[in-house]
Amino acid sequence: MRKHAMLAIIVMACIALLSGSAGAAKISPALLTDTYTDAEKEDQSFGEESILWVSSQSGKPVRVAYLSFAGMTTLPQQISSASLKMYVKEVERPGKVSLYLYDNAAMDTITWMDQPEYGREALGSLDIQETGWQSWDATDFMKKAAEECSEGCPFSLVLVAEGDASISFASLEGSAEEKATLVYEAS
Repeated sequence: MRKHAMLAIIVMACIALLSGSAGAAKISPALLTDTYTDAEKEDQSFGEESILWVSSQSGKPVRVAYLSFAGMTTLPQQISSASLKMYVKEVERPGKVSLYLYDNAAMDTITWMDQPEYGREALGSLDIQETGWQSWDATDFMKKAAEECSEGCPFSLVLVAEGDASISFASLEGSAEEKATLVYEAS
């Protein structure tokens, strides 16, 4: 009888342990600001625009978008998956858009001349061919953000077009239904 009681306790402890680890939380940091910079208008800021542009010419970025999110409080090893969802408003030239990390908040008043330096390594990319909702796998991005900003600092996602792409996205100043979302699962 004692063996059965002990076995039951062990089984219940295992079930509790497994159910506790299976409960990953979905976290969506608040989007605080967004903007883009433009090489042709190097002293102008675009934080009040209803769209965000990313463009490149001959493989060099000429418009770069910044999205700043509230502080990170998760450790990298706790993140199991992440996605960035954005609404594409216009595709002038289709192509690849990559995600980079700037480990601080980018102000919505930055210009091409004073834009911050972001990470050198792309942490995800997506080939965009049409308007509508697009989703990136942002797992590597979120893990890097957690590594760099584990003490609650705000962080920025930087969108950079590759090749000769030119694409616009909905911004915070546009429709609430088209607002970008960044969601990650953490245990």
